[in-house]
Amino acid sequence: MAILRRMSSYLKPYLSSLVLLLVCMVAGLLAELFMPRILGYVIDRGISQRSMPNVLRYAGLLALLAVVRAALRYGQMITQERLGQETVRSLRRDLYARLQQLSFTFYSVNNTGDLMSRLTNDVSAIMDFFGFGISEMMSSILIFTGTLVMLLIADWRLALVVCAPIPVLMFFAFRFSGVVGPAWEKIREQMGKLSTTLQENISGVRVVKSYGREHHEIHKFADMNESTLDANIDRADIEARTFPVMSFITGISFLLLYWYGGRRVINGQLSMGTFFSFNWYLWSLIYPVRFLGFLISLAQKAIASGPRVFAVLDSKLEIPEAADSQPLPVIQGLIRFEDVHFAFEDGDGTPVLRGLNLEIQPGQVVAVLGGTGSGKSSLINLIPRFYDPQEGRITVDGTDLRRVTLNSLRQQIGIVPQETYLFSDTVRNNIAFGRPDATDAEVEAAAQAAQAHEFIAQLPKGYETRVGERGLGLSGGQKQRIAIARALLTDPRILILDEATSSVDAETEHTLQLALDEVMRGRTSIVIAQRLSTVRNADVVMVLKDGLVVERGTHEELLAQGGEYARIYNLQLRPQEVINAQLDLGSASL
Repeated sequence: MAILRRMSSYLKPYLSSLVLLLVCMVAGLLAELFMPRILGYVIDRGISQRSMPNVLRYAGLLALLAVVRAALRYGQMITQERLGQETVRSLRRDLYARLQQLSFTFYSVNNTGDLMSRLTNDVSAIMDFFGFGISEMMSSILIFTGTLVMLLIADWRLALVVCAPIPVLMFFAFRFSGVVGPAWEKIREQMGKLSTTLQENISGVRVVKSYGREHHEIHKFADMNESTLDANIDRADIEARTFPVMSFITGISFLLLYWYGGRRVINGQLSMGTFFSFNWYLWSLIYPVRFLGFLISLAQKAIASGPRVFAVLDSKLEIPEAADSQPLPVIQGLIRFEDVHFAFEDGDGTPVLRGLNLEIQPGQVVAVLGGTGSGKSSLINLIPRFYDPQEGRITVDGTDLRRVTLNSLRQQIGIVPQETYLFSDTVRNNIAFGRPDATDAEVEAAAQAAQAHEFIAQLPKGYETRVGERGLGLSGGQKQRIAIARALLTDPRILILDEATSSVDAETEHTLQLALDEVMRGRTSIVIAQRLSTVRNADVVMVLKDGLVVERGTHEELLAQGGEYARIYNLQLRPQEVINAQLDLGSASL
């Protein structure tokens, strides 16, 4: 019930529509309740008395009530649909807004496919209930109550007889609701798993094909599909065992009407018109009870979906904004890590950074090197507050990052991640994602700085060319250069490059590095380095190991020390020196 109450809170802004729905429902109910009675008058005061004027009079009244009932029914259905759609629109809006606020930790512990299932299948189940189920449930209760009163008024003895099986019918209806709920909950869980498997396969289709694992993925999906089928069959089995029993009980009520009611008509204790009105009323009495099973099933689906949807809305904000947080003014770019300890909350608790202390001066270009697990990615992810440290603090220009608004902080940071993501949109809109109000000239200037303008100009529609999902149709290097242009367009005070040139060939990287050197001038730039040219051109090279800065200095200074940097240089960077020398030699010979 708590879930239903919470879902019902989304109806509060639409009280006027609720009042209109209630008016249509009650007025339509009154019209429906009087129609069988008017039918009785057609028979008793018209046909039985051989009075054609009475037949026409009451038949006309019956037709008028039918028209009024149809109009009211239309008003009820269109209003309840609007209420359902408005409710779901508000719910989707809140869900999407919450997803934008949640941190990377939330996405690392929740599968994308399951989240998509919550935002589609589960929200649709809630819409079905609010757009149809809840009003029909109220209407059914009112019709049942009103019909029972009309039966008792018409002939209380016959009413008690024909209603005798109704409590048994109600017992099966409520029993059905108790067992079908868990069945629908299981279906929702299976649909989430099925969506996850589908999403992962589509996203990783290149890997699947590269390793020839198509048949394995087909069998894995088939197993998930089979489990979903079994869950639906179990639910159908519950319905199949319940609905025929309810139909049988319904038939008993009509048998009692024809047996006892027929005797009363024959004995002159009941008019034929009342008998036929009882037949109509009995349908109006039984239908809500039988329909209640479907409505309860609908409610159970919504109740099963509710916790999955509200789990997203109730998810903890790992990166909250303090109540007294202030916008960060334009910064110079002085970054300090003060005894920073950090471990991923979704991991095994192993520290990634262990009391890290470092200072990066405004305008410095800092190259960060280190082995796998050394803390490089954690370092750059803490600066824009994608994560928060468990201990210590990080400041920019002396201001603790936890005391400023996230938007004002991130607007002054440009990030080019190692894994480039482009949206299914035009090249121009992808570059202008962080600054949608940028002019075409500004977008083009950013592309030129990123060495992307030349290949963009050769695309079928230039900057208006649409790229596929994740940049489908572009090479890795082209996508990376667009991502660099996207970061540069925001004119950030702090620029973070996470192996930003890793997807370009050596020759392109050579020209791109010249552009980046110009772009990084005057900005605090932090570069996760995999290229020799990046290291050589950096003001400071920092080497991380086990979450600590173990070496710091220039390329020449660290190489002379013969320590961790020298080891990394000999393993990764020295071969690049040979390639660069060959490129320089080739350029000189032209």
